[in-house]
Amino acid sequence: MPGIKSTKLETEKRVFTIQGWIINGIQDYLILKNIEQEWGVGRRQSKNLLQKAYKIWHEDQEATIEQKRALRIAELKQNIRSMKDQFKGTPQGMTAVNQIQKEINKLEGLYPVHRVMLQGDKNNPVALVDVSDPISRDKRIAELVAKATK
Repeated sequence: MPGIKSTKLETEKRVFTIQGWIINGIQDYLILKNIEQEWGVGRRQSKNLLQKAYKIWHEDQEATIEQKRALRIAELKQNIRSMKDQFKGTPQGMTAVNQIQKEINKLEGLYPVHRVMLQGDKNNPVALVDVSDPISRDKRIAELVAKATK
């Protein structure tokens, strides 16, 4: 097949397959060998495909926290759907489903933020807030620094 240009769709499928090999931990030289054998391309084109797979992989890794949260929720829902039939409807299966649903609810923000009030100064109590949000964390750090420098 050398000399025949593959379509964009075919290239995307190949890159996706290569990313699967990368995720499975297959070494690069074996991936190159697989590419050459499976699709009948040369070493240079194999390296280009591998490089493209890594490049797209790194772009996906730089996703925002919202994208990562949505991806994790979709992954958890898929775990529920792909549960083995022998566990569906059993107490063990229901426990697993409930744990996954609880994790999904936490990711979706359905549970209220846990707050703890510490009694220190009666007029100015210290409030501890779960600071998983980076903006609120930075704001809280700025407040504490301003308070400490007074």
